[in-house]
Amino acid sequence: MRYSLKKFINRVRNFFVSTGYIILYHRIADAKNDPHRLCVSPENFREQIKFLKENFRIVPLVQLVQEVRSKKLKNKTMAITFDDGYADNLHNALPILQEYDIPATIFLTAGYIGQNKPFYWDVPEGADLNERAISGLGRPMTLAEVKTLSKARIIEMGGHTISHPKLAKIPENDQFREIAEGKKIIEGMLGFPLLSFAYPFGGKDSFNKTTIELVKRAGFHYACANIHERVTARSNIYALPRFIVRNWNAKELKKEMEKWL
Repeated sequence: MRYSLKKFINRVRNFFVSTGYIILYHRIADAKNDPHRLCVSPENFREQIKFLKENFRIVPLVQLVQEVRSKKLKNKTMAITFDDGYADNLHNALPILQEYDIPATIFLTAGYIGQNKPFYWDVPEGADLNERAISGLGRPMTLAEVKTLSKARIIEMGGHTISHPKLAKIPENDQFREIAEGKKIIEGMLGFPLLSFAYPFGGKDSFNKTTIELVKRAGFHYACANIHERVTARSNIYALPRFIVRNWNAKELKKEMEKWL
């Protein structure tokens, strides 16, 4: 009942208030094993990007944030983000983004960059990871790949902690170390400051008011959550909502977006 009421309120609001969208991807790849539904095939990604460019005003995340701050958010504005730092963001996503001249922000899990190991959530419990098994999983970017991606004109890099914990579930000191040291590690690799952050997992149980204050103290200017709502001029720039995109073709994406209130 409460959820239905909120949907009704948001639907009414959308008639009178300009709203925007931040969308969240993880991987752009054809994957045989994708239990968490993190992969969008390159074919579907191309369809999605074409549809989004034709129907939305896509801007860099930093520009969307500036418009929220200034209360000048234009209707149907959109920013595109990727979490974690998978190598296929460079090899599969970037060429399509460049083809359509679409900006995106990549949030990097610092402790996995350049490590010859998969992200922990991709490893089945109890699995014996030999080299062949590892090659079948999505891998993190190498340092060289991160540097290459960061040099693309349309790409912003952001922080995503060191090891991808659920921050609200760990002590405050550990939270700050994950946030601030992750930032320093990536800044040391790239040689420029990071402005943006994304909370690992990003649901309402994964960060809290203390976490937000720690993100501010670490020097980030804005942060993304994983709460499924549209952005408005009243959105908290340290808890920006996002919608996850799954492996849909353009028609399916359009249908799903009609539910995004």
